[in-house]
Amino acid sequence: MKANDRWPAFASTIIIALSGISVSADYSAPVLVDAAYRNKHWMTVYTNAVPLTWDWNTNAANATLAISGMNSAFATNFAAVTSNYIWQVLETSVPAVEDVYDLTLTFYATSGATVGALTSRLAVVTGSFGQTPVNPVDGSRSWSQVKSNVVIPYDVSWPEAPTNATATTQLVIAKDGGAAGTNTYANVAGYMGWKLVRSEWGYGTFDLTLSFPGSTNIWTAELTRPMDGTMLRMQ
Repeated sequence: MKANDRWPAFASTIIIALSGISVSADYSAPVLVDAAYRNKHWMTVYTNAVPLTWDWNTNAANATLAISGMNSAFATNFAAVTSNYIWQVLETSVPAVEDVYDLTLTFYATSGATVGALTSRLAVVTGSFGQTPVNPVDGSRSWSQVKSNVVIPYDVSWPEAPTNATATTQLVIAKDGGAAGTNTYANVAGYMGWKLVRSEWGYGTFDLTLSFPGSTNIWTAELTRPMDGTMLRMQ
């Protein structure tokens, strides 16, 4: 309810009370609300059909929605004013692979010139679709070995001590004896998609360092990607 709408609503309540009309009320079922602004919850997909909504650019005649992930890409056009779209993320009830998707809605004028754009990022992780396998074995290779594209979560709220980090996240990936890359994101909670399949990263051991500028907390991990296929060792 808008602020300037509150007085008419309040006045209506007084009129009903003075008229002697009996008014009854009942409680609705509780609804889970995530009030944390900096939270991965808002970036996580929980169903195979996602309703997307937006405000149409008044200067636009048409628009294009492009959705790009590590494993697939999709695009659709809107030839007239549209404010919503149902994105069918999965054909099955649970995801076969995890992914991070970048969504871009680009608005065009009649001349074809770009007049605006909206962007968003959403992640599909198996844990948000119900039960997910958990490996309790400390030191198991499944914790440190990767074979496909990886979804990496990050959240500045992980440390118990308060942090001064407010705006950005930095994740550095360095291959032993090879290339290194720094990924910077303009938020402190979310997901990163690390594309390994058919990429220049190849195989080997990788050192990952996660930090939040303005905070002294640093997380490190070592991951290994083995070569695809079966390796036979002959003696």
